[in-house]
Amino acid sequence: MKYNWKLLGESDDNLVQGLARQLGVKPILARLLVQRGFDSAEKANSFFFSSLKDQHDPFLMNGMSKAVERVLTALERYEKILVYGDYDVDGTTGAALLYMFFRKLGANVEFYIPDRLKEGYGISSAGVEFASASGVTLLVSVDCGVAAGREIEYASSKGIDTIVCDHHEVEETPNAVAVLDPIKPGCEYPFKFLSGCGVAYKFAKAVSMKLGKQDLPDEYLDLVAIAAAADVVPLVGENRILVQAGFNAIALQPRAGIKALLESSRVDVRRLTTGQVSFNIAPRINAVGRLGDAKRAVELLITDNADVAEEFAGILDNENSHRKLLDEKTFNEAFEMASRMMAQGDRNSLVLHSDEWHPGVVGIVASRIVETFYRPTIMLATVDGVVRGSARSVAGYDIFAAIRECSDLLTQFGGHKVAAGLALPPENLQKFIDTFEGVVSRTLSDDLKTPVISIDSELDLGDVNGEFMKTLKMFEPFGPQNAKPVFRTSNVYLADARIVGSSHLKMKLRSNGVTFDAIKFRNGDGSVKRGSRLDIVYSVDENHYAGNVYYQLQLKDFRNSSGSEDATGQPAGKESLGG
Repeated sequence: MKYNWKLLGESDDNLVQGLARQLGVKPILARLLVQRGFDSAEKANSFFFSSLKDQHDPFLMNGMSKAVERVLTALERYEKILVYGDYDVDGTTGAALLYMFFRKLGANVEFYIPDRLKEGYGISSAGVEFASASGVTLLVSVDCGVAAGREIEYASSKGIDTIVCDHHEVEETPNAVAVLDPIKPGCEYPFKFLSGCGVAYKFAKAVSMKLGKQDLPDEYLDLVAIAAAADVVPLVGENRILVQAGFNAIALQPRAGIKALLESSRVDVRRLTTGQVSFNIAPRINAVGRLGDAKRAVELLITDNADVAEEFAGILDNENSHRKLLDEKTFNEAFEMASRMMAQGDRNSLVLHSDEWHPGVVGIVASRIVETFYRPTIMLATVDGVVRGSARSVAGYDIFAAIRECSDLLTQFGGHKVAAGLALPPENLQKFIDTFEGVVSRTLSDDLKTPVISIDSELDLGDVNGEFMKTLKMFEPFGPQNAKPVFRTSNVYLADARIVGSSHLKMKLRSNGVTFDAIKFRNGDGSVKRGSRLDIVYSVDENHYAGNVYYQLQLKDFRNSSGSEDATGQPAGKESLGG
């Protein structure tokens, strides 16, 4: 994969130097703050030291008063409440949150997670029938519901009211008692980027405020933090506040299920990061829904029994191992298919389908296909005569809008600008492939076809020390709109390099008298030579081992420095790796 390197615009040097003096930090760290919009000591301190008291009033969310009134009535009458979650991390954590919250209030409550293969995404008619048979009179959805107009009407016909807690885009809201969705048309809630679990938390917060127990939902901020990190929502504003508080809660006293999950994935509970949630925790929670019953994830999260938690964590771990095998097989087949399509001409999109693929892994594989070919990608499988799948986009392209233009060919779709789900009848498949390619060809600009690495600043490796890293860690949690800083250093000396694992490149890099370990994951270039001079772009990681702390560069990309020579003064590049 070839990348365009883009150095972010220069900031006002006087402003940077002044802020550095006021905060007592290095100018490069002050520059990072200015680039993120924190260009005064007051703004920087607000960014670094925000707290839960800086949250928005949940009653600013459209529909909140009606939702609270309806649930308080249900509590008073001891009505049966069904918490209806989605089968991914956001939906299962949100379902666990509301289930435990309502149970703590003494509610008659049950939870339901749809079967991914049989019911598909969102509120299903089967779920409504389950609710009706169980005597439910109030259904509260989490991370789904805004696209379930027909199902909500069906529930109403059976005497079931619905409250929707969601964060997906919708053009027309369903006829529910209340639809809590900060991005729905007409909602004036100030922060638009909550996860589905985050919306559920705000709902619980509003209920608690009415009951005079305002802090009760804060017990569940660990779930909100995991959902936000896993669902890749922007980690700014209110999300940043909630994730920081949630990670702190996990470090101090993790609930049984999360502790068991962290231990099974070998993550230090005291040093949890958004990256570890994305790569270690989220796949395990998602795996049980992709390959079987996602209710097991909720059971893990709600138990306070350490032995039960350990048992469920083992199940999640086993399912995740199985999922990895399916991923690899599916990716290899999809890679061959995509390669043939790209060889036939310059495709602007990739829509890949097989009757043999497991629908639970197509979303993960779609992301890997995007990484490989960098085109908006849809992966589809056939389940019970229906073609279902997942879509993933390239940076800056609204794939949800493109799918919406093909909606006459679909039976179901929903999602975000960067990821979506869809279903269609098999007879519409080829027409959909052609129509989607036409839409993308018309709307995908050439500059979006090559990935860009945005570089925050040049960095002298000699500046990377304990003081630098202490301040850099204050920018956490990292995520969209508060990305982990990426630096560029030119003309570094490649002292050593070797392939580790299947394709990872481990390196030792020297610059201005300091040497750092570096790693380039999934490195596709075997032509790198010891003794080379390289220009590198990277982030800096802090690793802990045997009581020691050391720093490692995680390379995003590297290039040979122009006109470089090796340490002996001879033209660089004597010894090639892996060739």
